[in-house]
Amino acid sequence: MVCPFQLHDASPDMKTIQFSCDLCSFQGPAKGDITLNPFCRQQFLQVISFTDSSLPCCFNTRNQVVSLPALSTKILKDYITTVTKHERRIQDIFRQHPEIKQKLYSDPVAAYQTIISNYNSTPKRGIREFIKDLEKTSLISLLNSQFGDNHSSEKNVFYEVLLKIKRTPIGYDDYKSLEENCRLLSSYDVGPFNINVYEYLPIPLEKYYRVSVRLDEILSPRILQYLFSHHNSNHIEGVRLQNLDELLDRRISEFQNYLRSNFVELTDEEQKNLAIYATAQSIGLIKTMPLLLDDDVQEVYLDKPGHAYYLDHAVWGRCKSNLVPSDSELSHIITRLRLESRRPLDEKTPSLKTELQTSLFHVRAAVDIPPLAHEGPHLNIRKIRMRTLTLPELIRNGTISLTAAAFLILCMTLRINITIGGEPATGKTTLANAINLLAPPNWRRIAIEDALESVTVNEKGRHKVTFRVDPFDSLEKSGSTKSKEITRLLHRSPDWVFLGEIQTAEHSAAMFHALSAGIRGIQTCHANSNNELLLRWKIHHNIPEVCFESLGLLVHMVKEVIQGRIIRRVAQISEIKPGETSSSSLVTLYDWNKASGHLEQQSDDIITSLIIRACQFQKITQLDVRKRFETYKETLATLISKQENTPSTIVSTFDKTHARIFSGTKNPLKTQSNKTTKEGEVIGLHQITG
Repeated sequence: MVCPFQLHDASPDMKTIQFSCDLCSFQGPAKGDITLNPFCRQQFLQVISFTDSSLPCCFNTRNQVVSLPALSTKILKDYITTVTKHERRIQDIFRQHPEIKQKLYSDPVAAYQTIISNYNSTPKRGIREFIKDLEKTSLISLLNSQFGDNHSSEKNVFYEVLLKIKRTPIGYDDYKSLEENCRLLSSYDVGPFNINVYEYLPIPLEKYYRVSVRLDEILSPRILQYLFSHHNSNHIEGVRLQNLDELLDRRISEFQNYLRSNFVELTDEEQKNLAIYATAQSIGLIKTMPLLLDDDVQEVYLDKPGHAYYLDHAVWGRCKSNLVPSDSELSHIITRLRLESRRPLDEKTPSLKTELQTSLFHVRAAVDIPPLAHEGPHLNIRKIRMRTLTLPELIRNGTISLTAAAFLILCMTLRINITIGGEPATGKTTLANAINLLAPPNWRRIAIEDALESVTVNEKGRHKVTFRVDPFDSLEKSGSTKSKEITRLLHRSPDWVFLGEIQTAEHSAAMFHALSAGIRGIQTCHANSNNELLLRWKIHHNIPEVCFESLGLLVHMVKEVIQGRIIRRVAQISEIKPGETSSSSLVTLYDWNKASGHLEQQSDDIITSLIIRACQFQKITQLDVRKRFETYKETLATLISKQENTPSTIVSTFDKTHARIFSGTKNPLKTQSNKTTKEGEVIGLHQITG
């Protein structure tokens, strides 16, 4: 069998030999790597033995692209020409040792080493002439000149050095025109990968997200041989018996232990990154893993097989990538999603949405297959941040103003229901989590979700129960639906509830039933505005307008692309007029001012109709509420001034604030006011209240 190959015009005056290793029937480790794989060497030598000239070669495999310069092709062609010239002599000399003859065509270095160790002193003229001609070839001549008599090293080292192999483990687009037509915007490392983001100058809105492996200097042949063979992607038994989190942890641990024992020169960071790289290779996720590891990647899309991933970047917006998952990798992903969800994916149910949570990443993935996805499987991966964004961070990045954030915390502590609406991917759940993090530590919290998105920092000592229910579009129901569990809340006595996304009329009916019974919490819902959210509930979900008064606050979020960057922010905070429950009865409390570029409070006083009713119900004075609001504002300002981002520290700080407020003790928290801060050192209240 001869490897499938074709001549490819790399430029008007240069051709390359392109090998399509995915079309080869050989199944084994290191497929397409002539440094490591004797079978591939044999096939390659057979091809170049009848090519007209020495050309650079490229081996396109599922996991990597192996490149060979023209000079190296010439070296190997010189060798195989010499061996072919002596073919009859070889048949006669090694008749009793066919394994040596086989090695001459598949493993030249090993064959030469065997011959000189067994036949170098032989008096037979034919053998001596053959050895002499072998040593005249460029390959063996370079071997002896560079390594001398030191043939104790592994033969793969010789091939690596002599043939100047270059590997590009991921990606197919080499972006040769980047220097001329693109401007580098950002460069950073994610585990074993290097990320470069480019702007395409002819079309400034076009961004390129280019991934490369940054471990080239330590990917020695000996390490590579282990990485490709010890745990290759054919180990399906391990894949099927374990969930992805367990599989990743086990594989990474095994690779690290091996590297720690056999490559003591590697640092701990290099060992970990190599282990992650090897694990991604071994489970067939090498093109997808960089996107899963990068916290700046928010959502990943694949329209159809054979196309590159494209993505939404937190800083640079929509980007194309150089990552083209192979059919095999796409199949691995679909199989994994089916296994993790334990739900069907076939012609009758061609869509599947599920969640993957591991120690490395947390995503919500959706896949569609034919006949629904007409051109082949479609993939959508939404990233869930491993570390939740906090309210101080959201204030700093412009998502919400300080006064609005303090107001939302105040409303939560008064147990005023909060609904966050907006288009998909506007940051609704991120804001909900940031608010939930700061709930009083003694509260009993319950979360009802079809995808686990609620977070709690400092679980120890907190009271939180999470109920995971079937997605609304799941055909196989376990009996735990969101609407049923919302109704059951009435018998579970929660102080605060996280309902996740309210999607269907059934969800809405159950939510309004719970609200009318006194259940309070936070939830998200898709909507184009606060007014349209009420119209959606009234018209599409048949919710009577009289029920709207129990909603509490409506927070609307928007997403905009400004100069190629995605900006998410709170656009409006509203409440229902007391006694007026029509969709036109909203009172705007905070509104985005396009002219000033700030979320502005619409009244000088924070005491709204909702606050008044909460004060009456909880028997607290409006003066106490105003003091509480100022305390929350000061606490947020202090955290912002200290550039504090650690969720546990922020939660701990608010725990002390809550204790101070609800116990009525003096203020033990040292805060910095505008009067005591040096100019330019911190952000003062007047700078960040909006």
